[in-house]
Amino acid sequence: MVNSNKGMTLVEAMVTITVLAIIAALGPSVLTNMFRYWTLSNARSNVQRDARNAMDLVNRNLRQATATSVTISQRPSQPPYSWIQFTIDKGTGPSLGNYGVYQEGRNLMFMSQGTTATVAENLRYLGFSYPRTDNSGIISLSMTFEEATFAGYSKALQLSIEKVRVMN
Repeated sequence: MVNSNKGMTLVEAMVTITVLAIIAALGPSVLTNMFRYWTLSNARSNVQRDARNAMDLVNRNLRQATATSVTISQRPSQPPYSWIQFTIDKGTGPSLGNYGVYQEGRNLMFMSQGTTATVAENLRYLGFSYPRTDNSGIISLSMTFEEATFAGYSKALQLSIEKVRVMN
């Protein structure tokens, strides 16, 4: 006699359904956590890249400024001390002229000889100040960048250079 059972037993069907139910229950949670991790990592790298590039640009140009030409103020409807203007008039070449860095909404703007460009987005705060009242050649710079991540949360990075020494 040949045994030709080609079906499943009830126990095998119950085990299969239980395994599929566990996978279906954990699947969305795992995917959600993977998405959260990816958005957080992406926001972190974007914020760090923008902050480093902005700090480098401001630091490099401000060091070449003439100390007596530096003016710190604010643009209309922007935070106080979030606009700096200066002149580079030493040396030769295309670097001569009037410059400015300021916050416009959530953008960091850079003015160079009448041309304005957006340097970085997701700027939360920009501030310039004189840390020492007896030396106008030292400027303190502070920036905070912030990018949305997931479910209303955000990733922020605050950078500050306490002393940018104006060389001229």
